[in-house]
Amino acid sequence: MLVVPNTGTGRDGGVRPDRRTSMSSSLKCFQALELLASPPYELSVTDIAVELSLPVASAHRVMTTLCVAGAAEQHGKTKWYRLTGRTLWIGTGYLRRSVVYRTAFVILQEMAHKCYALGLNQALAYLATMDNDQVLYLHSVGNPTALSLSANTGERRPLHSTGLGKALLAFQPREVRDRVLARKMTTSGPRTITTEMALREELSLIRHRGYAIDDEENVQGTRCVAAPILDQTGDAVAALSVSAPAGSFGDALMEASSLIVREAALRVSVQIGYRSQTSHIHV
Repeated sequence: MLVVPNTGTGRDGGVRPDRRTSMSSSLKCFQALELLASPPYELSVTDIAVELSLPVASAHRVMTTLCVAGAAEQHGKTKWYRLTGRTLWIGTGYLRRSVVYRTAFVILQEMAHKCYALGLNQALAYLATMDNDQVLYLHSVGNPTALSLSANTGERRPLHSTGLGKALLAFQPREVRDRVLARKMTTSGPRTITTEMALREELSLIRHRGYAIDDEENVQGTRCVAAPILDQTGDAVAALSVSAPAGSFGDALMEASSLIVREAALRVSVQIGYRSQTSHIHV
């Protein structure tokens, strides 16, 4: 059994920092970044100390480190801390290296315009992936003020209550579905599915027809159609969707838009290596 000592002697004879302490400090820096990435987006050092369960002096050291690294800054008047543009550059590195994002970028716009041509003038089109058992939004096309539901790049939503999430989950390996289904499902909208049996039945239907529907399950007054983007193994690595106000998104329009969304998702899938014989989905 390997025991890591709290301190040791370096080559120069000096005392090396405790490895666990260094890891803990790095983790606190990351937690501080996540904290500032959520509303209200600016916090005092005292608030940060409370949220991270740290003494104020320790919180100050964490924030000083982030400021020196260029990831955080203090507001000139309030002295509250906030993220800098450097964190945007770091975060969007995820998109810059994403083959799915680059492949789907133009196709998503074309999909949105085709849905507008159906009469869905208030529609929003989305590209998302599954990350940490949540929906992670990568890109959107449309007018965010037109819908009560709008998700910015980087936002996360539940898998079980969103069209994107259900489209992703339906085409995951069985062990992934079982893991997610075993967890408690919270209510997001008036028609959220919150039981394992009901969601299993829904996922089976999605696999059969090739697309998912969010019928006011995440936000009241909003409906959505979503289809998976599949890789060479037939598993979903991302999904596309179109959302619109329920009052203007009747069943006939949902059926018509489902063809557009499925066709767009299939185009992306084929370009990243998918072949139809590896999965259930057909267009």
